[in-house]
Amino acid sequence: MQTPLDNPNLLPSHDIMCIDCKSFFASTEAIKRGEHPLSAKIAVMSREESSGGLILAASPYTKRNFGVKLGTRRFEVNDQMDIEMVEPHMADYVALNYRINRIYRQFTDDIHWFPYSIDESFIDVSHSHKLFGSNTQIAKLIQDKVFKETGIVTTIGIGENPLLAKLALDNAAKKKEPWQAEWRYIDVPNTIWQIPNLADMWGIGSHTAAKLNQLGIYTIKELAHADVRLLKKKFGVMGEQLYYHAWGIDYSSLEKRYLPRSDNKGYGNSQVLMRDYTELADLKTVFGEIADQVATRLRKNNVVAEVVSIFVGMATADKQGRTHFSAQMHIEPTNSTKCIANAVHYLLEAKWDGSAVRNVGVRCNRLSKKRETRFSLFEDPITTLEKEKLEQTIDIIRKKYGYKTLIRASSKTKGGTAIERAGLVGGHQA
Repeated sequence: MQTPLDNPNLLPSHDIMCIDCKSFFASTEAIKRGEHPLSAKIAVMSREESSGGLILAASPYTKRNFGVKLGTRRFEVNDQMDIEMVEPHMADYVALNYRINRIYRQFTDDIHWFPYSIDESFIDVSHSHKLFGSNTQIAKLIQDKVFKETGIVTTIGIGENPLLAKLALDNAAKKKEPWQAEWRYIDVPNTIWQIPNLADMWGIGSHTAAKLNQLGIYTIKELAHADVRLLKKKFGVMGEQLYYHAWGIDYSSLEKRYLPRSDNKGYGNSQVLMRDYTELADLKTVFGEIADQVATRLRKNNVVAEVVSIFVGMATADKQGRTHFSAQMHIEPTNSTKCIANAVHYLLEAKWDGSAVRNVGVRCNRLSKKRETRFSLFEDPITTLEKEKLEQTIDIIRKKYGYKTLIRASSKTKGGTAIERAGLVGGHQA
């Protein structure tokens, strides 16, 4: 039987490292307190004073001994565990991330360096061996240098492409010392095919796993031996990607960065709510605040949007069995807070069935440069110009003196979150 791995000459082969800062937020907080990041008894919690506060990160000791993990709520943590709860300080994490990535860049050139998230980065060291040694030696040098200079413990997955490196990281390197693992094409039957659950595979979420189950596919090995034509029919081009990923094949390159088309670019904001929202008035308030934030970004960049969309994540499955939904509509090109908020409120009222809500988001797409002011038959042109000037004035005042200098009255109601969130970095305390 022919397989996609039969001809090695056709396979992308590089020396890619996927590097993770172990429990980054919690480790940073432990180091600030003079504790070793692996033995600290600490958890980083958004809104630490709230019973609905959300765990953003926990130290390895806390995760291992108390089962506390990302997404755990404050009320689920027993006080007898004696875990130190700390607020996030995003400015500290961003600054430390910058320092750590400067170390990574000492082992490759910038074109072969790709920050993937605030705690993970990819580097290609294919051309670095004469200077620094083998993959294992380079990984050890990076780990030692990062720990010596910052106190952060790093875990490193190594592979012949970004997929293999990421899978090696998540499924092996993070598990035990020396916090390194290397997965190659030849190892696929003993590595990728042994991943216990489909949803544990990078790129396969619970919904995709459920659809694969409907096709009689329950393991990565079964996915690798499935009919690729059937997968393509079910998932489109993603079906082919799933098939080749099951064989450990990934043709993406760190050198070829994705640049979005201008008509796909958009601006959006979202947040996790600190309690269940069950009243329409409260939801309209928080959605109005987010619409205001997005509209402000549009005006700052002198663009207008033609598509407005909302995202709603439920606390539990709704009457239709959904855990979330999204909706969108076309509008006349605008960056007006009122126009965007009106569209958002219309979508909310049309689509929401009253289920408790915990996640909300607003996004504006299909952007173009603002070259003119559009007038409506239903509003006096002078009024339109005055509203536009008012929004510009509000933007200037907020930029100079802070968001809380000018707020809408609705933000003072129980549904408002904007005042409390003002000054946060990435949605968290700086």
